[in-house]
Order: sequence, then C-alpha cells, then structure tokens
Amino acid sequence: MALNIFKPKRKRGEPDDDLQVAIAGIEKFAPRMYLQEREMYYYNYRQINKYLGPLRDLLIYISGRPKKEAHENLFVQGHFKMLKHFYDVNDKLSLKEATLDNSLIIRLLQLFKMFYGEGSFTKTEIEAYLKNIRET
Repeated sequence: MALNIFKPKRKRGEPDDDLQVAIAGIEKFAPRMYLQEREMYYYNYRQINKYLGPLRDLLIYISGRPKKEAHENLFVQGHFKMLKHFYDVNDKLSLKEATLDNSLIIRLLQLFKMFYGEGSFTKTEIEAYLKNIRET
C-alpha cells in the first residue's frame, strides 16, 4: 500500500472534493425523509466516471439554490437543463426534444420533491415553463 505523501493533509470530517462539498450543502436544507432516494438516484452515480462531471454540475447547481426562487420559470428551466445534461450524458436529445420527453419531466418533478420537498409543481405547470425553451 503506497501512501500519497504529497496530498495536503485534511482535517477530520472535512470534505475531500467539490462533489462532497455540494452534497454537504444540499443535506443542510434537503428533507431528511428523501435521503435514501437521493443516495440511490443521484449520489450513487459518482461511482461511474462518465456521470461524474454532469452529476457534480447538477449537485453544485442545486446546492446554490436552497429554496424556490421568485421567478419560477427560470427556477424550473435551469434545473431542467442541468437534469438533461446529467441524464443525457451522450447528448442524444436536443434541448427541444428533451422538453417533450415525458420521463425527464417526471424526473424533474421527483428532483423537486427529493431535494426541496417541493410538491406544488404539477406536470402541466412544468410543461408550460418548458414550452419557453422550445420556442427559443
């Protein structure tokens, strides 16, 4: 077993990378009752290299928004773009095609519930907010 003597010494309990920092930030405000779902559907992807970058981007984005913003359409659209980037790693769908993908819309609703405890959005509201993306 080789030790990396050049790695800077960390204090006990200090996160070792930006992904851990984002997760720690999210766990400060996210509902505890959905921790297992977050672990299973999001945090677990950190073990797969091709998902690591998009996962980090998504979690950093979420950690910077601990509550719903005043402009709901921007809040929804921003999260949708990050979620599309994460789930469509191979970039098979255009952004317009992704807004029509029912499974991504459902995942977005689940994301709001798991990370924010937000169950007030309906599928029709989400589709209306995403319609603006399709038109641009």
